[in-house]
Amino acid sequence: MSITMVNLLTNPDRFFADLSGKDPDLRTPAAIVLLAAIATGIHIAAVSGVTTPSPSGVTAPFTGISVATGIIGGLIIMSVSWFLFAGVFYAISTMLRGVGSFRRVLEFTGYGFIPAIIAPVIGLAAVWLAYPGIDFSTIEPQLMKQTLMQNPLMKASDIAGIIFLLWSSVIWIFGVKHACNVSRRTATVTVVLPVAVYLLYSMITIIGS
Repeated sequence: MSITMVNLLTNPDRFFADLSGKDPDLRTPAAIVLLAAIATGIHIAAVSGVTTPSPSGVTAPFTGISVATGIIGGLIIMSVSWFLFAGVFYAISTMLRGVGSFRRVLEFTGYGFIPAIIAPVIGLAAVWLAYPGIDFSTIEPQLMKQTLMQNPLMKASDIAGIIFLLWSSVIWIFGVKHACNVSRRTATVTVVLPVAVYLLYSMITIIGS
């Protein structure tokens, strides 16, 4: 990892301040989102693989179809999330008298997806560890995914996902601060509002699963 990327994780305020002096460039954030999409896709494939029995009745963590479907799903989820979060940040900051281009907000928001690369890896490890301890042959097909998601390891990975989202939020706060030329307080409000809504939805989903 380059010194610049280390600065993003250890001192995002300085990182975005330095980057603000350069022209917007979406290549690096797009690569970050792509890596997050691939990691998310593999995680989706693992969950799908162990909860979808083959014609022979056997489940497996990975199949060609589940991997392809998972990666496509990951690309859709991450791409939509990137543009959605950037769009909401831009809209809120504009209402709070922020000044900046959507392209710059999109760029800086993309950098905040670095934790989203790590979270699915933890989820994948949880699937890998939980899978051998569940006898799927005795479970009705329609209950397989629910049974897996109720495993304590899967619950723990869900909580880890929330922690990584909070990490992303910290990065986004400094990104919005410099992309929209607002105070840290205004940037915090801009980021916390939509993230809080998403976190509430996530926690309801975890409790209900």
